[in-house]
Amino acid sequence: MARQSGGALLSTLKIDRDSRIPYYRQLEDAIRRMILNGDISTGQQLPASRQLAKDLEISRLTVKNVYEQLGAENYLVARPGAGTYVAKITSSELLPTIRQPSQHRRKNLPLSLRANWINHSNAMIRLGGAEPFRPGVPALDRFPRKTWASVYSKVMRHSHTDTLGYGAPGGLPGLKSAIANHVRDHRGVHVDPQQIIITAGAQQAFSLIAFTLLNPDDVVFSEDPGHIAGRDAMRIFGADVRSVEIDSQGFNLDYAKSSYPAARLIFVTPSHQHPLGVTMSLQRRMEIIDYARHHGSWIVEDDYDSEFRYRGRALPAMQSLDNNGQILYVGSFSKTLVPALRLGYLNPPSYLVDTLAVGQTLLSQNISPILQKTLARFIDDGSYNSHIRKMRTLYQERLEMLSYHLATSCGDIFHFDEPDAGMHLIAWLNDKTRGDAELCQAIWDEGVDCLPVSMYCDKKEINPGIMLGFACAPETKISQCVSRLYSAVKNHVTKSSRGD
Repeated sequence: MARQSGGALLSTLKIDRDSRIPYYRQLEDAIRRMILNGDISTGQQLPASRQLAKDLEISRLTVKNVYEQLGAENYLVARPGAGTYVAKITSSELLPTIRQPSQHRRKNLPLSLRANWINHSNAMIRLGGAEPFRPGVPALDRFPRKTWASVYSKVMRHSHTDTLGYGAPGGLPGLKSAIANHVRDHRGVHVDPQQIIITAGAQQAFSLIAFTLLNPDDVVFSEDPGHIAGRDAMRIFGADVRSVEIDSQGFNLDYAKSSYPAARLIFVTPSHQHPLGVTMSLQRRMEIIDYARHHGSWIVEDDYDSEFRYRGRALPAMQSLDNNGQILYVGSFSKTLVPALRLGYLNPPSYLVDTLAVGQTLLSQNISPILQKTLARFIDDGSYNSHIRKMRTLYQERLEMLSYHLATSCGDIFHFDEPDAGMHLIAWLNDKTRGDAELCQAIWDEGVDCLPVSMYCDKKEINPGIMLGFACAPETKISQCVSRLYSAVKNHVTKSSRGD
């Protein structure tokens, strides 16, 4: 059979008008495929754009754009006055073709020890959730979008061109000053604004600290149960992380001293222990600071949700007690505003500021100057404090509503105490023989979010319980979600009893 000409072949193409793939992409892929398969040979002339557009019943501009794109990729060559032809193709002239590696080949590629740590981290569990009752997620439905958008618009209109650049290492002076004023007024931390480093949330601060300050096998004391991502960041960078149990006063320093070598770094959440919610006593804080002074240790204080206290008066930040420059204070706007902003801050001792700022540029580029300026104005004009006050009231209402429905609907399954602060409640299982991880899976399958307390444990065994984040749960959904949660738990218990 005689070989069809390029024009004849192209005229037989069919454009799928129901496809979501644009016409130009369909035609471009088809011609490229014909050339690579040898259906159209080098030197063959393609039909004029007007004729091909008529044959395919598409726009001539679409055909012209396809010809130009394939010409740029060296598949076609245009000869003025003569038409468009298939070019003489060598492999070096073609743009690289993207191919999906086979699963077999990918499995044979060895991973680093660090990658294996990451793959086995509990921080990988259920990333990105925002449904009731996801712990750690604020009230996304109450973020002041209009106010934020107005401030953002002003920043874009009135800022100099340097706002569109990379920004100053460590952050912009305006935001540092705004944060320094805020933590002084609300957390009792007296800090020079120049000591603040703006980060992409608290997690980047933990990674920056580990990357910059820890040597392989340095001993780190970490709360157990405790902050997963903070603990794993230290471990992934090579630290020898030692788990320290929590007692009624918080971090059990006596246990750490009797069990482990001296620590190079101590990671604590003293204002509201994560996840158990214990507030570290003043005596215990002073003991840890004395220990750090004696052993030359750093202390990382994660003050992740201290803004939201519903009963009693919060103790000042632990850093306010530090006279030796050994505490690195970490804060974040992910809980107080929204995680999507990816803004946080690190307040280290003055002698570490330059080292950490340069270390940050090695891990990643600086944080968006546009967002930094917007947040600075948002704080300075009072919008930030106003939002926190509103959220504190709202979260207390949501906590009380969740507590009521849990007590009335799930009292035969759970027991709990209302927390004095924070954004989550722990519902402990009455039946201590059941695993909380399997129970959470059943709850997830019912479309309700939560997290098992056991996932925050490193070495310690703890009674089974589930963490319920009430901050992100709209009032109209709490009752319904508690009912679905109860149904999921009862079904799970029934199936387990039958051995299903």
